[in-house]
Amino acid sequence: MKRAQSHQPLSLGFVQPLGLPQRIRHVLRVCLLIGLVGLSWAEGTRELMNGNCANFGFIQIWDNNDPLRNFATYNCPEYARLYVRVAGGERIYMGFHVINPANGNPIGDVYMRLKDPNGNVVFGPINLNNGMAAGWINTCAQAMAGPAALTPGGYNALVYNVPAGLGGNYYIEFAVNNNPTLYQVRQFRWFDVTVARWNGTQWVERRGRLWSRKWDFTTRGANNPFVGTLYTYSTDSVVTSFNFNGMRPWGFEVSCNSFGASNVGTPQQRRRSDYRQNILNAGGIPAAPEYPVFLNDPDPEFYPTGIVASVDSFSVIPCTEMSYCIYVSLSKPGQVSVTLTFPNTSYVPRTFIENLNAGPNCIPWDGTDGNGIPVANGTTVNAQLDFFTGLTHLPLVDVEHHNNGFRVFLVRPTTRPNGTPLPDPRVYWDDILLNDPVNSLDGVQNLTGCQPTPALGCHRWQNRGTNNANPEVINTWWYTNTEQHTFVLNIDPNKWRIFSEILNCGGPNGVQIHFWFWHEIPFSSVSWNISTNPPGLLGTPNPPTVDSTTDPNWTHVWVTYPIVGNGSNVTITFQVSAVSSKYPYCQDQATLSCTVLPVVWAQELEGRAYPGYNALYWATAVEEGIQGFWVERAVDNGPFETLRFIPSQGRGQAYHLRDDNPPPAARWWYRLRIEEAGLPPVYSRTVELLSQEQGPQITIAADARMLHLYSPEPLLVEVYTLLGQQVWQAELTTGSYTLPLPSGAYLLRAGSVVRRFFLP
Repeated sequence: MKRAQSHQPLSLGFVQPLGLPQRIRHVLRVCLLIGLVGLSWAEGTRELMNGNCANFGFIQIWDNNDPLRNFATYNCPEYARLYVRVAGGERIYMGFHVINPANGNPIGDVYMRLKDPNGNVVFGPINLNNGMAAGWINTCAQAMAGPAALTPGGYNALVYNVPAGLGGNYYIEFAVNNNPTLYQVRQFRWFDVTVARWNGTQWVERRGRLWSRKWDFTTRGANNPFVGTLYTYSTDSVVTSFNFNGMRPWGFEVSCNSFGASNVGTPQQRRRSDYRQNILNAGGIPAAPEYPVFLNDPDPEFYPTGIVASVDSFSVIPCTEMSYCIYVSLSKPGQVSVTLTFPNTSYVPRTFIENLNAGPNCIPWDGTDGNGIPVANGTTVNAQLDFFTGLTHLPLVDVEHHNNGFRVFLVRPTTRPNGTPLPDPRVYWDDILLNDPVNSLDGVQNLTGCQPTPALGCHRWQNRGTNNANPEVINTWWYTNTEQHTFVLNIDPNKWRIFSEILNCGGPNGVQIHFWFWHEIPFSSVSWNISTNPPGLLGTPNPPTVDSTTDPNWTHVWVTYPIVGNGSNVTITFQVSAVSSKYPYCQDQATLSCTVLPVVWAQELEGRAYPGYNALYWATAVEEGIQGFWVERAVDNGPFETLRFIPSQGRGQAYHLRDDNPPPAARWWYRLRIEEAGLPPVYSRTVELLSQEQGPQITIAADARMLHLYSPEPLLVEVYTLLGQQVWQAELTTGSYTLPLPSGAYLLRAGSVVRRFFLP
């Protein structure tokens, strides 16, 4: 084949010594080649072929005549451009050798042009052909040596002198017959783009200037290995190199980014290898290019070395039982992975992958495991944080075989800020979406990392890339540094909780509000507001009374709003919230409302279902201008009906009502209708009673200081003062119990029930 002739060592241009043993002739040939490469000033073929003309590595346009394979073509997207980074006053040398991919022979129908950073054509279009006086590379040896103006034995180059003060990213474009709409594959067997700077006496090469976000290469055969090494520059200024280690890809694209095979979906979905059409169907860009990819270590003058970032702080803040802040503070922006595990339980681990800013960040967690099951209070949670510096994904499009795997190296920086060395990266992949697991030589997935060895790289496969219409996008990733932390969390739902109650809904003392919150919540994080319907009832409150010393766990606040308008039949709504400025996902709020009635409750309506009857209880502190209470009942979802009338007994009285033989139902609702002459009726709160089969029920008969309980299982009942001090506790079963408490207001907690009551 013609390809074999073009790669003979004789193309180096020297004569074999005669009369020497074959092994000696081979060693001499290698030494001469190494010496020639060491003297060369070139950037292009030399790197792709790793300094050896017997290797394979060409650039190409329009592979398979595919419009998506638009590398370095006229008017291609920014990510597909072939860039040359230059400073003003520097010089660009250019040379090419274009072949027909069908037969490997030179072809002269490709044009090239050079654009400045503003998109203006500053050089060309020029027809590339073997009759050119300058710009055509005749032999591999010339490509390896570089421009003849810099190196003896090099090629006669096209030259562009960059105007002073007009540096930046210039870019080279190609087109067949100078027509941007002709999608005909062409290959560049040899090419070179060298940048040089005048040092006062001569022009000196500046390597690490040629780059693209999406290279398109070919080895002109599925069994031809690619041994080149490329370099990528991450967004956090970390340079890593990746050696293809004899991959046999035929034609393939190379791009690097921070997310994976696709730019749509969750972080876990993005990093998975997938078929190109699947990514397009999802609205994504296959192997979406992001990082610049170089043929040499990027010139530090324009691509400086970054600093490896660190984790300044990591903790898990339980805001409420359904809201948590995974708090991470970073020294610089970066991507983190937080994995929550639940030892000795059946909960499934859950992983978050997030791109975070420098400084404090909160990753919200809703308190569920990897299957969406709520994690019970009291569960121990281990949280492990991985922080990635120099995170690089290498999604390759249309690659057939990689039996040797990648070898990845850290180029710079090589140490942490404290001076300790950084190891070369481990390699990761996730090919579970590909339907050829038998072709995955290292397994379809490695999320713990593979360490390449001098003999064998990582992420190996075979027999892929056979479908040119829908090729695979095979992704591999690595990162240069990770910090792991473990935080054991005992979930405590009180850590970011706020409670509130309306002590007095109207009356001579106005509307009295009491709310309390966990002592670790700063008072500055708490806000509240009150509204009335119709408006105009309340005036400006006095300064709140705050007590944060009596109760070691809770801060209590009392606010009183004076009544300045008509206080009858007005609905009052009070809302209090705690939102942390440091932990923005930590928040809780309480909203409650009441209606200003012609009575002031000492105990609002309560009830309990007994076998064969239901009992209701309430008590008043003030009764003004009313005759009594109409008791109304609704069954299941039916309408309310009047049950009976209870005459008023005057202020400070307790009321009982026994509803004998209520209609059979799973639940009943009760309320009180209160009427004043000349005014529309107002209602008490509605209470719901469940049949005893429905679960625990608890009521308090205040005048008799009795607690009535129905519970299928023993239930812990706690009673607190309004300052949060526990005054009584017992584990109770179904029955009635005397409350050995003095007169006053209390809070009762039983399971998930929190209720305020008053003992006269």
